[in-house]
Amino acid sequence: MKRILVVDDEPVVRRLIGIYLGGRFIVEEAEDGEKALSKASSGDYDYVITDVNMPRMDGLSLLGEIKRRSPRTAVIVMSALSELYAAVALERGAHTVISKPFARDAIQTAMQCA
Repeated sequence: MKRILVVDDEPVVRRLIGIYLGGRFIVEEAEDGEKALSKASSGDYDYVITDVNMPRMDGLSLLGEIKRRSPRTAVIVMSALSELYAAVALERGAHTVISKPFARDAIQTAMQCA
C-alpha cells in the first residue's frame, strides 16, 4: 500500500484528508515542515500533501527539501493564498496545487494524477 504524509498546521485539515484517503493509502501526519522532514528521513513516502503557510518551515521550503532528498516523491501543495504560490510551487517541482478550501474531489483527482 502506498504511503502519504499530510502536512498542515491545522489538525482538522490533516484528519479530513486522512478520512478522504484512508483505506486506499497509509496516511501519516505532521503539523509543520520540520516535523515532516524528520518523518521523511525515517521512511519513504510515495506522496507528500503539504500546506504552504505553516510555522517553523513553510510548505515551499518543505517542497524543495523533499524534492532534493527524494526526487520521485510526488508533492501536492495546498494553499489558500495567491496564485503566485501556485506558480512558485510548480516551478519548484510540485506535482499539482490544490486551492483551499478544497472539495473531496480535488484531493482524489490530485492523487489519481500523481
